[in-house]
This record gives sequence, structure tokens and C-alpha cells, in this order.
Amino acid sequence: MRLLDVMENTTRYFAKHSVESPRLTIDLLLAEVLKKTRLQLYLDFEMDIPDATLDKLRPMVKARAGGEPLEYILGYKQFDGHRFTVTPDVLVPRYETELLLQAAVPLVDKSAPAGAAGPRPVLDVGTGSGIMGVSLARRFPEVPVVAFDISEKALAVARGNGAGVGNISFYHSNLLGAWLDGNVAPEHGFGRAPQVIVANLPYIPTEQISTLSREVQREPKLALDGGPDGLDLIRTLAQQAAQVGAEHLVLEHGDGQSADIASILTQNGFSISQIMKDLSYKERVIAGSRRG
Repeated sequence: MRLLDVMENTTRYFAKHSVESPRLTIDLLLAEVLKKTRLQLYLDFEMDIPDATLDKLRPMVKARAGGEPLEYILGYKQFDGHRFTVTPDVLVPRYETELLLQAAVPLVDKSAPAGAAGPRPVLDVGTGSGIMGVSLARRFPEVPVVAFDISEKALAVARGNGAGVGNISFYHSNLLGAWLDGNVAPEHGFGRAPQVIVANLPYIPTEQISTLSREVQREPKLALDGGPDGLDLIRTLAQQAAQVGAEHLVLEHGDGQSADIASILTQNGFSISQIMKDLSYKERVIAGSRRG
């Protein structure tokens, strides 16, 4: 079968099954199985696809039509110029998390305070696949980055994504529990007040989870459920961030939650320094800086 025929037939099939961006989806699947770029696909659209390749493609197409997230099928997501492994054990990275990175980067200080051996640490809470912590560690190799997650399966994915990045460490922890309990090694930054804490915590109200798209409902509930109003974990983290003396706290959040989160941050000694909007002009990221 010609490559063009596969593209056109599968695009129609995806559209029939309400798959978002059906042509882009089959392009990405074909690029993966054929190990080509999308440009190469269109330059070679008259080529015949071997039966062995079609056999590999068919279950991928069926899974996507059935609601499996594309990133789980491909096994990766591009983020900050790098390919990160993504599995059903972690949340699928989204555009909003790019905003979280954009907000955090200008807050990171590469210099060491007077009398200190090095820069203060950056903490990534609820690291999931590790995209935030690993991206910050790559951008700031002088700065110790410590990533935490309550899911051991998620940490296994994050550790794989952080392989070869020498200034990041990973800890199993309920929010900042490991830090507060003194279970983080001094060489990883423990003993110095964190300069920045970043977090993409679960923020969806429990009762709304059943209304989410079929793709989102394939993601780990642990990474979605933020309690009755979606803010349970954010409340706790804000308290912990104040307790450990963090200078900045940067959070991704849901639509309509920024006012409540701003109140939570101010109650814990932070002044609101930035609120970022997504492409739909909805507030999605908030940053607080410690007062005084």
C-alpha cells in the first residue's frame, strides 16, 4: 500500500472516531514506524509501505482511535528541545507546563550566596516524567535540582529521563515530606533554603475527573485528583514551601483557580510576582515570591 493511501485512509478513520488532529496524528505515527521526519513522509508519499511496517502500525492506529493518548503510543514527548520518555505511569506533558518552565527559568540564580559552597537548590515537586526538573537541571548545570514524587513508577520514568544529567537527584516523597524529614542528602542541596520550588500538582476537582476526555481519563488518577476543589495539595505545598524558606514558588493550575491560589500563597507569606496565561488567555501559571 502506498504511503499516501495510508495517510488518507487513516485520516478518515481517525476523524470518524473523533481523534483530535487526525492528519497530524497519522503523520506522527508513520514518522515513528518509518523513522522518517514529517517532511520526508511528504517527499516519499508514493513509496510502498512493507507489510511488516503495516503490521506494526495497525495496533497503534487502533489504540489511538480507542482513546489511548498519542504520547503513550509513541512512548515519548518533545519538551524544551529534548525527547522525554512518557508511559501510562506519568501524566502526559502539556503546553501549560512549558509556561511553568518559562516562569521558573528567570528566577533561578546560578551564583552562590556569600560563604556558601554553591548555588541554593531548586526543587521540583510532583516531578512525574521529570520534564521540569530535568529541563531546569540541563539549563543550569551549576545548580542542584531535587525532584520528588509519591509514585515509585513515575520516579522510575523520571530517573530514566534524567540519566546522564549529573546535577539532579530523585526522591520518593509525598510533596516535600522527604525534605522536611531530613532524608535528602547534603550533597543534593539539603541544609540550604531552596531558591525556587516548581510544581505541577494534581489540580482537578475530584468530581470533575469523570467528565474529562477519554484520553485524559487514561492518565494516572493520582496525577489528576486534587481533592474536592482541586487545591488540597497546593495548600499543603504552600505551607511546606514557607516552612523550608523557599524564595519562590511557581505552580501550574487549572482554569479559574488563580485567585484562590493567590490567596493561599499570600496567606503563607508569598507575594504574587507573576501570572501567566495560556493560548486561550486563561490563567495557568502563578508565581509567588517570599515577602521580606
